[in-house]
Amino acid sequence: MKTFLLVAAILFSLVLALPLVQMATGFPPDYPLAGVETTATRPAVGWAAWWNGTLQPDFDGWINQRIGLRGWLVRTANQLNYVLFRELPRRSGTQVLLGRDGMLYEKVYVDAYNQSGHRLGKELRNISASTKRLQDRLAADGIAFLLVIAPSKAEIYPEFLPPEADVAGRPARRSNYENFVKYLHADGVNLVDAHELFLQWKSAPGAPRLFANGGTHWNEYGAARVAAEIARRLRAATGKDLPTVEIVGAATNRTIVGEDNDLGELVNLWSGRPLAGPQVHPVVDVRPGAHLPDVLFVGDSFVFTLTNFMDRHGLYRKRNTYYYYNREYFWPAAPNAPLDKRQLDLLAEVRGRDAVVIEVGEYWLPRVGFGFVRDMLRAYDAWDAARAAETASAAAAP
Repeated sequence: MKTFLLVAAILFSLVLALPLVQMATGFPPDYPLAGVETTATRPAVGWAAWWNGTLQPDFDGWINQRIGLRGWLVRTANQLNYVLFRELPRRSGTQVLLGRDGMLYEKVYVDAYNQSGHRLGKELRNISASTKRLQDRLAADGIAFLLVIAPSKAEIYPEFLPPEADVAGRPARRSNYENFVKYLHADGVNLVDAHELFLQWKSAPGAPRLFANGGTHWNEYGAARVAAEIARRLRAATGKDLPTVEIVGAATNRTIVGEDNDLGELVNLWSGRPLAGPQVHPVVDVRPGAHLPDVLFVGDSFVFTLTNFMDRHGLYRKRNTYYYYNREYFWPAAPNAPLDKRQLDLLAEVRGRDAVVIEVGEYWLPRVGFGFVRDMLRAYDAWDAARAAETASAAAAP
C-alpha cells in the first residue's frame, strides 16, 4: 500500500510539473486553440500596481495565456463539460451558444436578433440614396451593380435558439434590416435580398437546411442558391450571354466544405466534428455562356462561401474581392494582400469590369460596402470636377 501511494504521489507530482516543463522546454508540443484572443502583455511589477489591486489579475491573465500545455488543458475541460453537462465554454473570444437540435449560434447574432434596429430613418435613407447613386454612376460606365444582403442564422432559424435566448416582445421589434430594405426598394437599388429568399426557400416542403448546424455562415447549398440568383441577375443586367447555374437538387453527407463548421471548431473540444451535423451540398447544372465576366466583389465574411462556389464552377473570367474593404483577394490564384486605399485608383479598378457586387450581412446593416460606396462616389465627384475644370479652361482659352 505504501508503494502504491508513493508511486501515485510521484505520478501526481509529474502531472503537476508537466505544464512547467513544457513552458521551459517546449516539449511535449501543445495542441493549438482555435479562434482569436487579445494577447495579454506582461504586467509591470511595482508598488503602484500592488496597491491599486491590478497586479494579481493582470499577472493571472498573462500567465494563463502562457501556461504549458494550455491547449490540452482547455480542450480537456471543454470536452468534459460538453460530455457531462452539454455545456459549451462561455469565455471564448467568440461566444457560441448551443441551441435546440444541436444548432450552434454565435452570440452576437442572437443579441442582434433580440434587439430593435437602432439606426435613424434619416441615416438609412441617406445610405440607400448613396447606394442608388453609385449604381447609376456605374451604369453610365456600362457596369452592372448588385447589392446582396446575407441573412443571419438567428433570423432564419429562430426556432432552434436556446431557451435562454427567448426574449419577451421579440416579435414586435423591427430590425435594421427591416427598416433599411424598404428604402432600398423605394430607391430602386438592384437588390438580391437573401434574407427574404432564405425564408421562401426554407418554407418549401422538405427544404434542405440553408445553414449548417456547426456554422455561422450560410452553408454551401445556401450560398450556391444565392450565387445562382446573382448569375441570373447579372446576365439580365449586362445583356450579355453570361454563364448561369441551376441548383437541381441537394446531397446530404458528412463532408465539411469551407466554413460549415467554423463555430464547432471555435468551441475548442478535442473534436468539433460531432457538432457539425449533416452537411448539405448542391447538385448543380452549369450552363456556359459566350462571355465570362470580370467582377469586383466587396463583402464581409459571408462572401467567401459565395465566391468559392462561383470560382469552382467558372462563373467569371476574373474576380477580385475587397474583404471588409481593407484586404484584397484575387481569382485566378494570386496571394491576398492588404488594401492600400491611399494608393487605390478606384475608378481604374472598376472601369472595364462587367459588374460590381456588394455583399453585406444583415448584422452589419446599413454599412454597405464598409466605406467603398462613399469612396467611389468621392472618386466620381473628383473626376467630374476635373472634367469641369478642363472644360472651363478650354472655354477660357483664346
